[in-house]
Amino acid sequence: MSALFSPKMQKNHFRFVFAVCAFLIFVLLFHGMGNWIDRIVESKMSYMQKNLVDVKTLQDTIQLQVVAPLKGEIDRLNLKVRTNAKPFERVARLNIDQRKRILVTGGAGFVGSHLVDVLMKQGHEVTVVDNFFTGRKRNIDHWIGHPNFELINHDVTLPIYLEVNEIYHLASPASPPHYMYNPIKTVKCNTIGTINMLGLASRLKAKFLFASTSEIYGGFLQHHGNLEIV
Repeated sequence: MSALFSPKMQKNHFRFVFAVCAFLIFVLLFHGMGNWIDRIVESKMSYMQKNLVDVKTLQDTIQLQVVAPLKGEIDRLNLKVRTNAKPFERVARLNIDQRKRILVTGGAGFVGSHLVDVLMKQGHEVTVVDNFFTGRKRNIDHWIGHPNFELINHDVTLPIYLEVNEIYHLASPASPPHYMYNPIKTVKCNTIGTINMLGLASRLKAKFLFASTSEIYGGFLQHHGNLEIV
């Protein structure tokens, strides 16, 4: 063998064999690494798919056991509210040009509540302002909740800012016992309260009606003694 190949040729042959072996080893390693990478990727994909399935299962469980029962309960309560709600009296349907926005001060009183009934049945939007000094909420509670009705607990001696077309100013104690119980409040209601309502009417250019009792003219017999009560 040494006679056929010179030392130089033997050295080159050894290098060639070494290079071939190194190449084959590299190919084998590369192929094995590729398989290893494929297995890792496949494992990760399988894990992710399993998690996605778990999330979907969790969503379905929540929808079935939590959301659906809650939705059913809400629908049941809504139905109960609708069926148990007291019906409102029949009101006229007016278009927007005919429907007025009307403020009634003292609308929870005897006269005011009857006026509110008439205006509501006519189809107008009615706002009642009352501090319940003499008025009672039960006089108008049959309209509470109606879309055309609004109740505001407010003292007319304090300014209030609303948007209305007409004002019916009935806010005042309307009997001598109430006058004597708090005369200062009565005077303030009829002076400061009226000034506030007149200012609101002036700003809005709204129609204004001021109602009062005959006591403002003094004793009935003093001024109307020659009249017969019919």
